[in-house]
Amino acid sequence: LTLDRIRRVILPNLKYLRQSQVRTCLCCRKNSVFISIGAGDEYTFCMACRANLRYEMLARYLWGNVGCLSYRVVMELDPQSPLRQQLASSRTYIRTYYSTSDTPGSVRKDGARCEDITRLTLSSNSVDVIVSSDVLEHVPDLVAAFRETERVLRPGGFHLFTVPTRNKMAQRAIMCDGAVVHLLEPEYHRDVLNPKGTILAFWDFGSDAPALFNSERLRLEIVDGPRGRDGRVVWRASKAP
Repeated sequence: LTLDRIRRVILPNLKYLRQSQVRTCLCCRKNSVFISIGAGDEYTFCMACRANLRYEMLARYLWGNVGCLSYRVVMELDPQSPLRQQLASSRTYIRTYYSTSDTPGSVRKDGARCEDITRLTLSSNSVDVIVSSDVLEHVPDLVAAFRETERVLRPGGFHLFTVPTRNKMAQRAIMCDGAVVHLLEPEYHRDVLNPKGTILAFWDFGSDAPALFNSERLRLEIVDGPRGRDGRVVWRASKAP
């Protein structure tokens, strides 16, 4: 940890350290210290793999309902995910990141591939499982994101994802002629791709999402939760067989 991070993050939140515990992580499956540095489940994480509750919930579903990945093609929308070690056991593991400055489909030195979930460069019917954690709420065009999800998934495949829990769907902002237009008070979340930055939330994601985004071949449903102080759930968008 840098001195700046200790000053900005650790010291003001020392009161939460007493909530830390030692237990087996559901993500890396190691006996680890789960350190708490803030209020809510988002700020309690495994010291071994950095997984917090939402990543443990994704891991719980994957290991309990998918099993062996050795014959599956998996794409994850996070190049540094705590799930990386486990998902690497798949036949093909595609780690992706989003950047407007890199060419879509290009691969950087660490092996991560530049992709836009609304305009994927992957072939149709080429992926078995897509995994993302707190990504979709930052996508301006969710209709396009789910359309691309349906296109690239093989029949029977699914996109397993988490988003911050809200009571109902609401569009917080839209893009108009390349500019952001706010429909609700701006809300920014921590940017996992840029630890010093934040990223705008375009959507509140509620339990009424299936009514808006279900299609003839793609069905959204909650498959785990709510769990924890934040009422976290895991969503699955499944493509029809």
